[in-house]
Amino acid sequence: MLRFDGQVAIVTGAGRGIGRSHALDLARRGATVVVSDMGAQTVAGTGRDDSVSKAVVEEIRAFGGKAVPDATDVSDAAEVEAMVARVIAEFGQIDIVVNNAGNQRFLHFHETAREDYDSLIDIHLGGTFNVTRACWPHMVARNYGRVVLTTSQVGFYGQVDAVAYGAAKAGIFGLMHGMKLDAEASGIRVNCISPFAVTRISIDLFPKELAQELSPDYVSAGVTYLASRECKLNGEILIAGGGHFSIARTIETLGVDMDDPAEITADAVAANIDTIIDTSRIEMYPDALAAVQVTFDRLAARALAKRG
Repeated sequence: MLRFDGQVAIVTGAGRGIGRSHALDLARRGATVVVSDMGAQTVAGTGRDDSVSKAVVEEIRAFGGKAVPDATDVSDAAEVEAMVARVIAEFGQIDIVVNNAGNQRFLHFHETAREDYDSLIDIHLGGTFNVTRACWPHMVARNYGRVVLTTSQVGFYGQVDAVAYGAAKAGIFGLMHGMKLDAEASGIRVNCISPFAVTRISIDLFPKELAQELSPDYVSAGVTYLASRECKLNGEILIAGGGHFSIARTIETLGVDMDDPAEITADAVAANIDTIIDTSRIEMYPDALAAVQVTFDRLAARALAKRG
């Protein structure tokens, strides 16, 4: 059984839904959990209520677990820094960060005002950055850490009435791909969870008759693994929901290579588009520079051949 005795975990958005399940599972397994939730009164993320995080802490303490409440607004960097300072002052360490806090505004693109866009980006992407950035030096100093970010299939594939939400969630896995490169050398693992479960955000999207089968607890099984010492993954996106677990990765088609500069035209792209988009021939790269290095190598070899 995976255990977290002696470890300290910060879980954001832990007052309800998926975040609450994460906090409960980590606490049952021995972690001291900072239950962080500003207690927004609406799905859109407005209003505050510090009793929301306190209620989850009471649940944890009722079964003998260890937890403290927190009502930080993750979109406010100063509040986040203050929260992390309190955690270090009280516990001396941070081993796990689970970035789950988020909001939603169901809007088509033409309905999305800048205020809506900013709210979703600030809470999802900005909040994830703020919390992880504040905790990062403490993990580096101890050469250990587990960071879980929350993305969404809406960020991969889109959803017609969740355009800004999808942009924020796509930004999160972009953030992860950058962070993973620094993490490895510091004993830190950074991964994303892409969950689907019935919560107050998704209650009108998913079949209500499947609510039990789509329990947040089934997502937390994946998060608990990603938060564990046993997790060796780094820079992966774990999809989890309803007992389903899979990995999502960024791929490129092998495409075509045009070696005659005179042939590099829009007409040539049009003529070769079926080969360019052929997903039966794919490649995956560890980072962006590795992806373009393939072309650099081809061009360098071509230049050498011309000289020689």
